Amino acid sequence: METKTKALIYCRVSSVTQKIQGHGLESQEHRCREYAMSKGYEVEKVFQDSFSGGGDFMNRPAMSELLKHVDAKAHVSYVVVFDDLKRFARDVQFHLKLRSAFKVRNVKVECLNYNFEDTPEGDFIEVIFAAHGELERKQNRRQVIQKQKARLERGYWPFYHPPGYISLKNQQHGQLLTIDEPNASIIREALEGFASGRFQEQMDVKNFLQSKDFYGNPTHGKRTKYVHLGQVKRLLVRVIYAGYIEYPDWEVSRRKGHHEALISLETHEKIMERLNGKMRIFSRDDTRADFPLRGFVQCDGCHKNLTASWSTGSNGRFAYYRCISKDCIEKNKSINRDKMHQDFIEILSKIKPKQQTLNLTREILLDMWNELAKNFGAERVKIEQRLACIERDINSIVKRIEATKSNKMVEIYEKQIEDLSNEELALKDKITSTESKEINFGTALDFVFDVLKNPYKVWEDGDLNLKRLILKLVFHTNISYSKNSGFGTAILSLPLRVFETFDVSISMDVEVARIELACNRVARVSLQSVERLKI
Repeated sequence: METKTKALIYCRVSSVTQKIQGHGLESQEHRCREYAMSKGYEVEKVFQDSFSGGGDFMNRPAMSELLKHVDAKAHVSYVVVFDDLKRFARDVQFHLKLRSAFKVRNVKVECLNYNFEDTPEGDFIEVIFAAHGELERKQNRRQVIQKQKARLERGYWPFYHPPGYISLKNQQHGQLLTIDEPNASIIREALEGFASGRFQEQMDVKNFLQSKDFYGNPTHGKRTKYVHLGQVKRLLVRVIYAGYIEYPDWEVSRRKGHHEALISLETHEKIMERLNGKMRIFSRDDTRADFPLRGFVQCDGCHKNLTASWSTGSNGRFAYYRCISKDCIEKNKSINRDKMHQDFIEILSKIKPKQQTLNLTREILLDMWNELAKNFGAERVKIEQRLACIERDINSIVKRIEATKSNKMVEIYEKQIEDLSNEELALKDKITSTESKEINFGTALDFVFDVLKNPYKVWEDGDLNLKRLILKLVFHTNISYSKNSGFGTAILSLPLRVFETFDVSISMDVEVARIELACNRVARVSLQSVERLKI
């Protein structure tokens, strides 16, 4: 009985669109199976790739799997069937390498639209066909890039949508980035929190995203549950979240996009200032909710911050704070975490400002905020004057470019224009965002006062980020701690010192003037806190 020749079918598409249109994997497989049947071959296995035809064929998962399959059955003589020569390789170099890889394995290659001939003339024609495929691929790529660059220059994002957005068909704009909830709100809170200082470190942003079950975009079709610091950095630096488009690799400078922004350009610039070193940033993996006082409590012996960690003993795991300062007499003396936390809670539970003082202070702060809002008109005049100056500077530099013959000077001038243009965009965005966005100062102030009037309750119910915010709002400086005597004297923040100093219920008429003077100082601290919160 005659044994049928074993055939392996290889199918490849280079885009998702091709999967669902006429050149999909299923249609390729059908044609190849029909061909194998007509030749009397027995199809043993089908290999399918969704991968570009350019580059090393070993980077294609299915092609790599096919070669491993052949190697595992070296005693079998296979025929590999393609439906089109372009599925083989669209790069001359790797076309020849792949042909060689099949030859050394004694594998015959057959194609529905091309007849491989093992002759000098056949090799020559095959190379011409491969070169034509490579030319066509490069031309297609150039055409795609030109279209994508044109979209970028018109203020649209032509690539895969970033986390927080989804690309949807719009009647006016075509494909347009559209807000994708709940990711958009999560990212907005993360970006504004980092810009304002609510999240001090990139690690804080990572922990926040993790707590919100943030996934971002799938990787190779799979959703990862773990947020990486690299992903956090990519989120922080993208100006696309401020409603702008730029792509330096293709010399597309920053411009206003047509999509809805998650944050203001001013917020983005604050983020970049922090990332560029104007404000120090730490990214550490040992920040844990288990030790909320880490970085705040100091050693009583050397007044340096205590570190914290878990220790494993014969009876289980134990949490400790300790000093690791080299010359400190308290070095490596473990302080029980639960004991320190209980001592700290006792301090918070005693902080209970009087409600009448809180109410009066809040009214004064609202009056001050309203006064600040009125002053924006004067600030806008200054911004408009600066915008006019920028326009004159850009026109002046353009004239210098036209006059110079030095390529080096042209590069310098173009960089100056780019910097001025970015400043111009930031100033215009500041005017637009301030006019269009209603700032709910009352809501933000309510939040701050909820923390100040009962920090103990907020601490008990809050997450790590909220607890760190309490430490900033409630305490003026870090507190020292001794293993033997506990916490030293806690110096409260200015608002709480005022609340404890004055008792308006005793003599409103006598104390009001003194309280107003004190509240002028309170306002500066509280307004800064509200600005950091960005609620």
